[in-house]
Amino acid sequence: MAPWEYLFIGFSKTNFNPIFDITWMFAVAMLVTSIIFYNFQGRRLRNYAVFLDLNEWLLWTSIGTFSLLLMYAVFGFDFLFVLPTMVGGALLFLWIRFLHFPPLIQAYEERLARQRYFQRSKTAHPEATIRKRPVASSKRRRR
Repeated sequence: MAPWEYLFIGFSKTNFNPIFDITWMFAVAMLVTSIIFYNFQGRRLRNYAVFLDLNEWLLWTSIGTFSLLLMYAVFGFDFLFVLPTMVGGALLFLWIRFLHFPPLIQAYEERLARQRYFQRSKTAHPEATIRKRPVASSKRRRR
């Protein structure tokens, strides 16, 4: 059988015995893990918008990719659909994590550093921490 003929065979245990069980078990495990991590990180990073966006992108990518792989395993789609989903999902994860979000995270961290610097510079002067005494008004009456 020629190698490209495997693309037109249904994805089942009989046709793809070495990778079938690994694929659907990995898809279930990663789907559950990504949902748990999203909920955990959502509470932990609720004040950091960029990191929440990163986690949401990763969640929806994992839901899409791993639920498609589960559907392909259950319904026996041709391997023509399974292989691009695996490769495309992996490439999408890599693009999100290493190309799309690092510039956004760096800009966000620079903005936070600038805010911290200006907050420190406001309180750095000794006069800024000393309370001023209220000026006593004179008891003389002006005419």
